[in-house]
Amino acid sequence: MKKITCIVYCLAAILNFYSAPGLFAQTDNYCGTDEMRKKLIAEHPEILEQESALEEFTQQYIAEHSDASFENARSVPYVIPVVFHIIHDYGTENISDEQVYDAIERMNEDYSKTNPDFSETIAEFTGIAADAEIEFRLAQKNLGGGCVNGIDRIPSYLTYAGSDAAKLNPWQPGYYLNIWVVREMPAGVAAYAYYPSSIMGIFATVDGIICRYDYVGSIGAASIVSAHTLSHEAGHYLNLQHPWGNTNAPGVECGDDQVPDTPETKGWLTCNLSGAICNPPIIENVQNFMEYSYCSTMFTEKQKLRMYGALNGEDGSRSNLWQPVSLELTGTTDGYIAPLCTPVADFYSNDRLTCEGTGVIFHDVSWNAPVDSRTWTFEGGSPSSSTDAEPEVSFTETGWHNVTLTVSNDAGSDTKDISDYIYISPESPALDDTYFGDFNDAGEAEANWIFYNKYNDENFWQWRADNGYEGGCAWLNSNHGPVGDKDELITPAFNLSETTADNIYFKYSTTTSATFFEDIQASLKMYYSTNCGESWIFIPGTIEEIDLMTSYAGYPPYYPGSSGEWRLATFDLPTGAKMDKVKFKIEYNYDFYSNNLFIDDFNFKSSAIAIQEYETNMNTLTVSPNPVSPSALLHLQYNLREAMPVELVVYDITGNAIASFNSGIEAAGNHDLIFDPALYHLTPGCYVFKLGNGQNYEVRKVIIE
Repeated sequence: MKKITCIVYCLAAILNFYSAPGLFAQTDNYCGTDEMRKKLIAEHPEILEQESALEEFTQQYIAEHSDASFENARSVPYVIPVVFHIIHDYGTENISDEQVYDAIERMNEDYSKTNPDFSETIAEFTGIAADAEIEFRLAQKNLGGGCVNGIDRIPSYLTYAGSDAAKLNPWQPGYYLNIWVVREMPAGVAAYAYYPSSIMGIFATVDGIICRYDYVGSIGAASIVSAHTLSHEAGHYLNLQHPWGNTNAPGVECGDDQVPDTPETKGWLTCNLSGAICNPPIIENVQNFMEYSYCSTMFTEKQKLRMYGALNGEDGSRSNLWQPVSLELTGTTDGYIAPLCTPVADFYSNDRLTCEGTGVIFHDVSWNAPVDSRTWTFEGGSPSSSTDAEPEVSFTETGWHNVTLTVSNDAGSDTKDISDYIYISPESPALDDTYFGDFNDAGEAEANWIFYNKYNDENFWQWRADNGYEGGCAWLNSNHGPVGDKDELITPAFNLSETTADNIYFKYSTTTSATFFEDIQASLKMYYSTNCGESWIFIPGTIEEIDLMTSYAGYPPYYPGSSGEWRLATFDLPTGAKMDKVKFKIEYNYDFYSNNLFIDDFNFKSSAIAIQEYETNMNTLTVSPNPVSPSALLHLQYNLREAMPVELVVYDITGNAIASFNSGIEAAGNHDLIFDPALYHLTPGCYVFKLGNGQNYEVRKVIIE
């Protein structure tokens, strides 16, 4: 038996559609079990011992409890307390309570053999189709005795990450099955769960199921095609494999899931009810909930025993979930009547940046219990208070404004107070295209620029007195910032209706702690807005990956020490931005290896002037051909404005310098440096070429293939 996270790509492949087999059949439905298992074991090989021990226990349990009298002996089901954590950004991923209730209902149908589509099960398997006698119940208490409805709502940018990093606020896994709901999962993933033996010790905080919001239940943001998704994942949580075993290739080769009554199979991506590939004429269990067949309807009796083995074993504390004391602590005992809970205050607005006098709509999205009354307070707003669920408020005073919401019912009240929640821009901008944002004056920078920390976390833009290109700068303390976070530096409003400028310029400096260049995923994007930031239009020219890096500092927090560690960013000034009231936004998107980012000298000068002022020594480097074969010659072309020394350093994918060339003093003018990859024994892969003069550097990524 192999245990590992099962990541399910496009999980419709394991779902039954409550309709004719194959009606909504899709392609490219994959599971990342084998790949993820290899990764986990490579990092923690001790898991192999845990796997082996649990499999030995499980097989012994099945052998000792396989007679028919035991299989039908339970008088009450195993009850598993459940808590849903909705990780959201106030979008459709913040699914309704009703969708969660529906998901629990669908799971309980599948685990009690009362699912409406069970009647479609073929005769070969109706005799071994199991009422698993496992029931999932939403928790009504936290371990502190607090009243809850089993649904925990957490606003976070990690809803876009959809990995273990998004598993926020886990409740004690020995008492609850944690199910996290997110908006996005990597690479088309729909859901995954951990096996009991994979989450011992340090992994306990990520134990449970994580699932895309549109695969939870069958209503709301989901659909009937997703009805069995959580049943499949709960099967993995209870130690069930796919019927073909733990491989990444259903339909390729015959395999086994260590369950005696599920026939050996390759696995099915279509609903072939007469399929008998591995051991003909034995029909394979295409309709199993752990299959990818589109027509799942059942678990088998021996799968039921395997899940019982998990529920009676120590791995993952599964045996503690259903104990009477656990059910009492979680409010899931038979007949428990939950009291009225206190609501948890929460709100949002889609117009946190807007113009003075513009109406802003706020939304009360409080949760955990019904709200009987509410009171809003809007600093500087008109009205300044409201009791409506969705009030519209206008602000005439520019700058930041605080917002407070208090909600209550007979059980109690709760308040959410957010400082600097709404930013109001002046209606008439005072700046034009002569502006030069050098960030040397703290008062000017903080009065005119918006340092927007949307998620109110510890990584944010701020003014800094030093480490700029020449003096102060805007600084994003993004050293090892969280993946998925986006921080925005927003300019003052400009009147560009009569500008002759054709570009936007600023200088930037940053680095990475990545060991491999291919791991660098950070990016810097540019937008403009003509309505005070209510909506933004993307400006092409994203600076990303290795092209974003101006230095190589590794893990220590990065601070530029010389002008040679800065680079000029150039974006076309769109025609649509040449208006009498326009703002620009510099957006940084983190990766796991992000380090501090610095911005300086924002301006609109003509391209010739800006480049001349910045590149006092060396003009833009071009490398061709790129990609290049190992036997071909590379041409590095550049222009020197004056005579100077020139040095070329080549780095491999690990950041090690593997070749260098110092030409001595070169004359002003155009140059064509010939580089022979074969001379330095460069093999196919990614390399970085850094050409510099001691003050300024140009960096280019080169692919040898």
